[in-house]
Amino acid sequence: MLRIIFPIPYQIEVSKLRQQLNEAHLAWAKEWKARQEEFRIENIRFAHDPLWSKRIFSLQAAHDGSSWFWQATHIFVGWAVTSI
Repeated sequence: MLRIIFPIPYQIEVSKLRQQLNEAHLAWAKEWKARQEEFRIENIRFAHDPLWSKRIFSLQAAHDGSSWFWQATHIFVGWAVTSI
C-alpha cells in the first residue's frame, strides 16, 4: 500500500551502445570545434556615406525629394491622388 503512495524512484538505464554513441559524438564535436577557425564577427555596419541622402534610390532622398527623380515622382503622385 505504501508503494502506491510513495513509488520507487525511476531509474534510467542507458544501454552500453547508446553510451558509446554519446561518447563518440562528444569526442567528434570536440575535435570538430578544435579544427574550426576562430569565428570573428566583424563590424557589419555600413561605412558612412556623406552623400547618402543625395543618392537617387535612397529612402532619405525619396522622402526629402532632393533629387530630380523624386521631385518628379512626388508631383506625379500628387496629381494622381488629386485626380481620384
